[in-house]
Amino acid sequence: MLCSRHNLQKVSRLLSRHISDGDLYKKLSGSRKPQESDSPKKTSLNTLAPCLDLIKQHDYEHYLCVCLAPLGTRRGLTALRAFNVELSRSAVTPYSSASDKEVNRLKLLWWRDVVEDLYQNRVTHNSPVVLELGALIRRHSLNKGFLMKLIEARLNPVTYNSLQDVEQNSENTHSALNFLTMEVLGYKTVETDHAASHLGRCEGHISLIRSIPLLASRGACLVPSTTLARTGVSQSDIVRGKHREKIRDVVHDIASSAHLHAEHCEELSVGLPPKALYGLLPLTPAKLFLKRLQKYDFDIFNERTLVRPPSLPFALMKESVKVDMKARIRRFQLTKDIMKKSGRQ
Repeated sequence: MLCSRHNLQKVSRLLSRHISDGDLYKKLSGSRKPQESDSPKKTSLNTLAPCLDLIKQHDYEHYLCVCLAPLGTRRGLTALRAFNVELSRSAVTPYSSASDKEVNRLKLLWWRDVVEDLYQNRVTHNSPVVLELGALIRRHSLNKGFLMKLIEARLNPVTYNSLQDVEQNSENTHSALNFLTMEVLGYKTVETDHAASHLGRCEGHISLIRSIPLLASRGACLVPSTTLARTGVSQSDIVRGKHREKIRDVVHDIASSAHLHAEHCEELSVGLPPKALYGLLPLTPAKLFLKRLQKYDFDIFNERTLVRPPSLPFALMKESVKVDMKARIRRFQLTKDIMKKSGRQ
């Protein structure tokens, strides 16, 4: 029997509350949630809790994905996502004032120096994100190049001439972050990186679509010039919200490219180890957004298009259960094969 919309929303709220409660701190690190009276020497949760709160506030979709990842990887993924949030908040954007651009550029250069220090086993700052990132680098020997890509990609304002430029920027940001996620999960293979790359490109296109109303309110537009020319829309049309029928064609073009990468990612995920599929959990909210966009006829200026679906926690939980079952079945098959071999001997 199918659940009613009311019941589905109720289940989603309960799942979200379960994921967000204080017990999560215990699951992430094996300890209770820190209290104000705790000293830094008593518990390292004084650095974990701020990182978790940071991604919960600024990157809720990936926050849910982190909470549903395998137990031993959650803390590392929390540090990685918190680092990315800090970089995103400091990104040099086209609509920033000259003074803001300079301040943000200095922040990013500071982060570049911090990462260099961490790879030299020098911890020169006591911020929670720095401490957690340092622990993550020591634990997993993360690829330094990918971390640097995340920083370098934000140092200059982004402009797009074509969708290929969007893909390139997505490769340096979203995909690089997905590569690092796979490393935390224990995978550094061509197959996992190929799937992670398509997921990142899909996320990059979706980020561009979501940014259209916000940038328009600030008098800016990042839609590729070739896409605008093909659909007969100008940047001023998007900034002013004019010719919304034509703007829908613009959004449809970008969404079609995102959908294509989502399909490729889904196809490539079939042959991956079950644990690696946790790194592809963000594909679920991406597909939900594309479906919602299609439901409202690609009208990005319709406020309902950008509303987070109440079924998101439930959909992610359902997907994580599928991944967990695949992992259990694979372990069972491996055990069965070992027993057969030992029986022959």
